[in-house]
Amino acid sequence: MKKIILFYGSDRAFSEILPKNFQNLSDIAMKMDNDSKKLEMVITGIPQQENEPRKQKKKKISITNFVIFADEYSSVQEHVITNFINFIAKFEISNMYIQNPPEHLQEQINRVYGSKSIIHPIHQNYNIITQEVIKEIYSSFDQRIIGQEEVKIQMLKTLYPVMDNKQSKPVVILFYGDSGLGKTETVQFLTEILGGALLRKQFSMYQNNEFANYLFGGKYNEKSFAKDLLARDSNIILLDEFDKANPIFHGAFYQLFDEGIYEDQNYKVDVRHAVIFCTSNYQTKEEIKEKLGSPIYNRLDGVIKFNPLSDDVKCKIARITLEKNQPNNLSDDIRQKLIVSSTKLNNAREIQRLVKDTISLYEINKICGIEV
Repeated sequence: MKKIILFYGSDRAFSEILPKNFQNLSDIAMKMDNDSKKLEMVITGIPQQENEPRKQKKKKISITNFVIFADEYSSVQEHVITNFINFIAKFEISNMYIQNPPEHLQEQINRVYGSKSIIHPIHQNYNIITQEVIKEIYSSFDQRIIGQEEVKIQMLKTLYPVMDNKQSKPVVILFYGDSGLGKTETVQFLTEILGGALLRKQFSMYQNNEFANYLFGGKYNEKSFAKDLLARDSNIILLDEFDKANPIFHGAFYQLFDEGIYEDQNYKVDVRHAVIFCTSNYQTKEEIKEKLGSPIYNRLDGVIKFNPLSDDVKCKIARITLEKNQPNNLSDDIRQKLIVSSTKLNNAREIQRLVKDTISLYEINKICGIEV
């Protein structure tokens, strides 16, 4: 073995370091399984002739670049991972690239190759909060998230300690308030500024025992929160509808919120410089303390409320949505009625739906020759 790369990060970043030509774990494992199923007929009781060629010992398969993608741990039999060193001993491998290896696999590699200077751990570099990012949020937030100026100021104050990685723990921010006011959109906005894909977990889905396996880790072929954290493409993490998760699981987040370390039985993940957003539909801080409990509440760096929209803000959202969709020949009368009707709605999502549905109906009537 010439080189072993242990890579920690997303599929996109891992693909960037791979050589042009390689063979991956799934293909090799499948080939080995197929070869093991081939039957060889042996007739006993017949002495071998002197001039009959003796059976040659099988040569090891030569692999120049052997690659293991993170999602392949679930596509091979578990014994391939638990006995990984025995598995690769069947090959002559020059270089090996392994994405997000479970701890048990890391231990095997370190035990066999640790004394040799061929192991090269590589961690993905994530974009961080900088002064330029702070300026960008300040200057463009109000154009993207309408009517939540106070949220912008509160968020910037909370983000400041993690600027330039000065703080060695994640910033954890809880957004609360009615739905449709811009909580998720704010997180997406920040992710777009930093670059990369947002890691978003919808916690309303996690209510049963399957969530316990997801949080604390099960078999290598099962999904897990630690595995998702390790494979994230951005340092922005969204735990959407955090209040909907069963409270018995909140303890799994204590170390993550405190130190930026998340561990299960297969992985240990470092997210010390991440920004973690939680969203909820709570209405007051008192309700948050009561429902989430002090252990979680006291670990939040920011608790920021999204306020209901004023009529002026609702009208502004309606106008912006009309401009973005650029309806053809929509009369001023219909436009004005849409803007006035928007004041009777509760949030941006409802206003945008009203405008888009009205435009669609208007265009369909034109196509079908119906007078509007």
